[in-house]
Amino acid sequence: AVVSTQSTGEMAELREKRDQLREKLEQQQVQEDRISKAVKELQGQRILITVRPRIIVPDTNCFIDSLSKIKAIVESSAGYRLIVPLLVLDEVRGLCKSETKAEAASTALDTLESLITARSVTLLTSKGNVMESAEFREARMAGECNDDVILAGVRHLSDNTGTKVSEKDSVHYTRSVVFLTNDGNLRVKAHALQLAVMSISDFVKRANL
Repeated sequence: AVVSTQSTGEMAELREKRDQLREKLEQQQVQEDRISKAVKELQGQRILITVRPRIIVPDTNCFIDSLSKIKAIVESSAGYRLIVPLLVLDEVRGLCKSETKAEAASTALDTLESLITARSVTLLTSKGNVMESAEFREARMAGECNDDVILAGVRHLSDNTGTKVSEKDSVHYTRSVVFLTNDGNLRVKAHALQLAVMSISDFVKRANL
């Protein structure tokens, strides 16, 4: 039997897509298992979270939909430190090519790059490392969910800058990192990881900005 080069190439492409899909599903399962494990461990325990906001980590939608509020946080006399996930910067760049979000994304990108240049903003990796240069790109596994990558960085940063005290029937977290997102589903995920999270409108209101 003769197998054409085209057929062989198509089979290879299908196998590659199958492997990418399988890897993506595995990554999603890992995140779901992590959240499920955290919930099970905390069942029956009282969770206390004290939030003392010093570090603000905004999601992509904050830059696209609420740029004026981002500026208010930066210019606040409260001295908040704004740290932006590298993947958020990448997403804003990508949205500059969007048919519906291009104008807002371009304005947001100009503002973000100016803040980085002025060192008013630093950048966050998924490992929780903070850097000043925007030349780096987030190292990601194929098929890895953007939200999970962003949350991983926020979780590492929160754990590194906060405290956790476990007692017999309670766990008390102190968080100095506040994750801001207008995505309700992402806030639910963040809550499950015991992160301090709220919409940017709620934060600005509570902070009287």
